[in-house]
Amino acid sequence: MGTSRTAALHADGLTAAACLDLTDPARLRALADAGLSADPDPDMELFAGRVRRWLGVPIALVSLVRPDEQVFPGAAGLPEPVSWERRTPLTHSFCQHVVLTAQPLIVEDAREHELVADNGAVRDLAVVAYAGFPLTDAAGNVLGSLCAIDHVPRRWDPAQLGALEDLARMCSVALRLRLATVDAERERRRRDELDVRLRQQLQHRTTATHTLQRAMLTTLPRVDGLAMAAHYAPADAREDVGGDWYDVVRLPAAGDGSEGGDDVLVLSVGDIAGHTLSAATEMGQVRSMLRQAAWDRAGRAPSQVVAAFEDANETVGPRARGTLVLAHLRRAPDGTTMLTWSNAGHPPPILVAPGRPPRLLAGCDPMFGFPHLLPRPRADAREPVPEGSLLFLHTDGLVERRGGDLDAGTDRLLGTLARLRDEDVATLPERVVAELSPGEDDVVALAVRLGEGYSAA
Repeated sequence: MGTSRTAALHADGLTAAACLDLTDPARLRALADAGLSADPDPDMELFAGRVRRWLGVPIALVSLVRPDEQVFPGAAGLPEPVSWERRTPLTHSFCQHVVLTAQPLIVEDAREHELVADNGAVRDLAVVAYAGFPLTDAAGNVLGSLCAIDHVPRRWDPAQLGALEDLARMCSVALRLRLATVDAERERRRRDELDVRLRQQLQHRTTATHTLQRAMLTTLPRVDGLAMAAHYAPADAREDVGGDWYDVVRLPAAGDGSEGGDDVLVLSVGDIAGHTLSAATEMGQVRSMLRQAAWDRAGRAPSQVVAAFEDANETVGPRARGTLVLAHLRRAPDGTTMLTWSNAGHPPPILVAPGRPPRLLAGCDPMFGFPHLLPRPRADAREPVPEGSLLFLHTDGLVERRGGDLDAGTDRLLGTLARLRDEDVATLPERVVAELSPGEDDVVALAVRLGEGYSAA
């Protein structure tokens, strides 16, 4: 073979590297991945058939060389019994020399060739003339050879050797495509396995964090004359949890505050800024701190409870930031029920009074966690709550949509509450969340219906 033909082989990216060892691990892996054996392979048979026809030789082989034998996935013209077995030991292999040197082997008369004169193929298979070119993978490992064999001495024509070289190049490309397919499938399986593991880990983390968050939410108390229900829905397809909470607790008033001496039902709904496990744990602290502040200041206005909580939050920690509504529901001496609340940057409560459309209970101060931004002490708002009314409190995940208008979301909520105003309170929060929440954020909804005979005491 001429120097120019060898240069062309290397320039095509089919450069072979002498391995000097048939047991080289990289070469053996490539042989295994190719999935070829002594069984006939249609593609390899095609190459062997072309060599036999184009070069006019009695035998042509695609030979893959293993550490102890050579196998022929492509063969044309093999005599019996080798044609049945399609393999020989290395004692009968010329192709092993192509693998070991990574160079073509051209033999005109094997009986006079010092490298192969004693090869068993000369004696047992009548191999006299041989021309073989390397078959390589993408890394340059020589897997075997594409060879032409004659039973008589032969001076190989340069054009024939050029054709054999071209066919060897094409056969190497076919082998590389096989190996690339195997590599792609292996990588796909690896990615699938990794994806399954990550999903399992994510699901475990999601389950654990949401279980933690749910555990920190309140079991609603039973109060005569009130029907209450709450619903918490985590965001869809997200490993993190939010800091949304609700709380309802009945506390005795101290008798020395502005709200008289009767027991008061304290309701709170809020949202810690952020969507991490840290936000969820801060939520648990904030909810507990609000309870403690409400207990210590029983009978005091909600604004004073929120202010006490903020002092502790800033001074002792956790220095959480977020929004909340803290409300007191209390029966007045004249028999009317009054709702008093303080709003720290939170979506306003909604009152659905009998015979009237749902209404936002206005009045809002800045969110908590930024005491330097408060222009004045927090304020309270008051609203009488007629018997049969529905109070609905929620977090912003119910009305906010990414890229959407908050007012439009609030209008949708008001319309839904108008339509479902007579729904059983036990199922109302969950139904409203199911209809309106886009699932982009955690959501809390709390519904309280004032019935006949309500008293916080």
